[in-house]
Amino acid sequence: MGQHDLSYRDFFSHLRMIRDLLQEIVGEEWVERIDFDSGELVNTSFVKGFKNRETDVIWKFRRKDGGEPVYVYILIEFQSRPDPTMPVRFMVYVGHFYQALLDSQPAAARRKLPFIIPIVINTGPELWNVATDLGSLIGDLDPSAEIYRPQLRYHLIDEAACPREKLEALTSPVADLFRLEQSDDWSEVQSSVHRLRQSLSPTEGSLREAFGNWLQEVILPRFAVTEERVSVKRTLEAVETMLAESIDRWNRELREEGRREGRQEEGARLVLRQLRLKFGPLDPEIEERVHSADPDRLLEWGERVLTAESLRDIFRD
Repeated sequence: MGQHDLSYRDFFSHLRMIRDLLQEIVGEEWVERIDFDSGELVNTSFVKGFKNRETDVIWKFRRKDGGEPVYVYILIEFQSRPDPTMPVRFMVYVGHFYQALLDSQPAAARRKLPFIIPIVINTGPELWNVATDLGSLIGDLDPSAEIYRPQLRYHLIDEAACPREKLEALTSPVADLFRLEQSDDWSEVQSSVHRLRQSLSPTEGSLREAFGNWLQEVILPRFAVTEERVSVKRTLEAVETMLAESIDRWNRELREEGRREGRQEEGARLVLRQLRLKFGPLDPEIEERVHSADPDRLLEWGERVLTAESLRDIFRD
């Protein structure tokens, strides 16, 4: 199991993350009926078919309105790429789950089955382009047979497709997580880490540690920040400080590189002018060679122009 998938399982095993995900990202009306204070993680080994599936997370919540059935289950599946079989897979998972619930209670106590709401979080860069419902995968027979068409739909959260302006408006570790996944340069990462540190209180130590480890193991290596990695776990504060120091160093290196390139361009123009004045028009190969030379070599060639009798004397090495 990759570190990225394990990190997501860790993230959404925290009540704060599943609450923010449902309220701010899913945002459908049924979410208002959930009593988030009642949240419990369900051991996935309890359900046949979930065994050894370490990326799955199942939450159990009571309803606020006290209606029947009392509980609602949220099943989250993490995917790094689109999977056309997802509706069928969920049908199998949900079937196994209902069977496990029935087997866990005596027949006399059985009433209506609870809602199970499947959610897919697509964590990869490729947009989800496959069916989100089982019925659309099944061919037609006759209008009279439509009542037998299986109905199962899952809610899709496509990280790469979440609008930036929506994420910017949210003060939530889930929004910061999605922003970090969408970031394509280290300045955006630094900004998102700062926001994340502000949105998580000091009392949420376990979740802060999970983000610190994920940033160190998954996000920073994407931007070639590997030389800074250490064996100890980094806090969010340490990651933000390290990013600030690294960005300052990278900016200095970029400025120095720019100065070197400026000196090289100026030196190449000077040498080419000297050569044209002494030897006339130059072949394209000579001009290309001068343009690609480093400043030290240009200085050496410029000195040779003073005594050289031919281009061969200039480029004798």
